[in-house]
Parts: sequence; C-alpha cells; structure tokens
Amino acid sequence: MILRGFALRIEDSGEDDLNLIFFSSEQGKIRILVKGARKPLSKLRGLAQFFVLSKLAVIKGKRNNHLIGGEEIKSFRNIFKSYKKIKESSFLLSVLDNFFPFLKKDHKIFVLTFKALEKINSLKEEKSEIIASAFLIKFLAFFGFKPELKRCLVCHKTLKDNFLFFDFKEGGTICLACRRKNVHRQEISKEILDILQKLLYNDFNSLAMYHFKEENLKIAREIIEKFLIWRK
Repeated sequence: MILRGFALRIEDSGEDDLNLIFFSSEQGKIRILVKGARKPLSKLRGLAQFFVLSKLAVIKGKRNNHLIGGEEIKSFRNIFKSYKKIKESSFLLSVLDNFFPFLKKDHKIFVLTFKALEKINSLKEEKSEIIASAFLIKFLAFFGFKPELKRCLVCHKTLKDNFLFFDFKEGGTICLACRRKNVHRQEISKEILDILQKLLYNDFNSLAMYHFKEENLKIAREIIEKFLIWRK
C-alpha cells in the first residue's frame, strides 16, 4: 500500500531497526517497521524523518507493516532553522501521537496538520506559537470537542461581561451571572476570550496577520492545553 503523511514518532527497535509511527491520509495513524534503518548504508533511514511530507510504500506482514521504499514529497526545512519552530511543531505532532487512535482516517485533521506545518515553516518564528495554538483548538473541534465560546453554557446568552469563566469539564465559557464555585473553572478576561475565538474560527492565513499580546496568548494557550488534557 502507498501512504502519504508525516512521522509522529521514531523509536529504536532491536539491533538495527526503527519503529515509525506515521500519520497518513490513507490509514490514519499507523505503526511501520523500518528494517535495517540504523545500519550505516541503509537506504530506508532517510524516509524516517520529522517535518517531511512523505510517500511510503508499505507491505503488511504477519506481525508488522514493513517499509520497502518511498520518496519525499515536501520538506519543511525552515522548521529546523529555529528552536521555537521545532518546539511548536514537535508539540503539534506529539498531540496527534498521544490523542489520535491508530487506524482511524480523518481527512480534515490530516489537512489541518499539513497546513499548520506549512505555515510554521514559512512564517517568522514569532508566529509559530499562534499557528500551533490554533491547531490545538481546531484539532479539538474536529475531534468532536469544540468549545462553546460565543454563549454562556448555562443561560445561553451572548457573552458580554469583561470577566468570564472557562469550564474545562463542560467545555466552554460561563458568564459572571451564572458563575458558581467550581475547581474545574478558570477566570478569563474578554481579551482572552477574543483570542480563543480568533484561534478557533479564523484560518491560518488570517491569524498570521494578528499581533496578540504575548502574555494574553500564553494564557489562551494554557487554557487550550488544559482543555485538551480534560478531553483525553
């Protein structure tokens, strides 16, 4: 079979082999054994790389899927030039690895991943956190956990207060009038809510034009990551 996708994780296996966890458009997340990849003259080692869109030829054995060949379709080389880009891109791929089940195809999430890596690769490094944060909240939405960011979860009224609450357990915002003491909630400002809304609803091209305050983007990112952990 022919698979197009990205490496999520690469692990040593046995004396000379590698285990490649690969996210493909055709099969979703799949484990592939790369025989002899750690030998000095292995031709397959170059196919097990991060931040590369690859086309792999794979055959199914009795116990494992085996890589027999392939080619690079597109390399996101600029990611390697920046520690921040590497950090954000690696986190993005680790989310897919940790939260996405094996052998589940999802074209929307595959395209989302490709576009996120493409943008991080092409934009200035200071934009990589915005793109990665947008990927996280969009990933949650595509995966069935879209947070409610426009109306209060309790009274269903449009959110207008300057200070609100994000409920991680229920998955969305609660207005000041409906607040109750709850360890699963975090107070947020209207500014933070605005960033969360933009990250969720705007595409990567539009988001690249925004200049968020660093401290506000950090808070928004922390909320998304906490919500991600709650959904696991």
